[in-house]
Amino acid sequence: MSCAIQGVMNAINPPPKKVQNEVNVTGRPSLEEYDRDTILGAKTIRFQKGGWSVKEAADFLRENFPCSRVVVNIRTDVEGQLKSIDKTFQTENGNKKGPSTDKIGDMNRFLMHLSEELGEDMARLVDMNDWTKDVEILNDLIHWLGFRECKYKEVVHENVNGYGRDHDTDTGIGEKCHYPY
Repeated sequence: MSCAIQGVMNAINPPPKKVQNEVNVTGRPSLEEYDRDTILGAKTIRFQKGGWSVKEAADFLRENFPCSRVVVNIRTDVEGQLKSIDKTFQTENGNKKGPSTDKIGDMNRFLMHLSEELGEDMARLVDMNDWTKDVEILNDLIHWLGFRECKYKEVVHENVNGYGRDHDTDTGIGEKCHYPY
């Protein structure tokens, strides 16, 4: 499964068309050389909703994604998370359909235990309530992921007024930011 998933990730995130065309015409750089510094990833927001235990979930990740790093993001302000869910997701008649604060707490605990089970080399737990106020948490995270000489200036606020994009914040990650060879 891991090879198939990696192939899918590669297919949905190919090198830019310009790079593909240059490889086809000149043969340089090869796609392997271009992708040498590429990190592919996926996001899931319902991983903790499976019918599995923390150990089963961790074993699944270790077996199918043995070289991966897992960023486990929680939001300890469960009241704020519930308000966000209710604001964003409503039924057609306008009724709220979000989980209870107890359920959100249970999901957070599952994810915290998953991070512990995976260990510090494979998983890093971050709390949205902390990293949205402290860019250094994200800087530490990108260093843990393996990037070097990278430093965000500010945290970008995505989903402005619902689904809007933040076009004003200068992340300033740095011109020398790179992934080690």
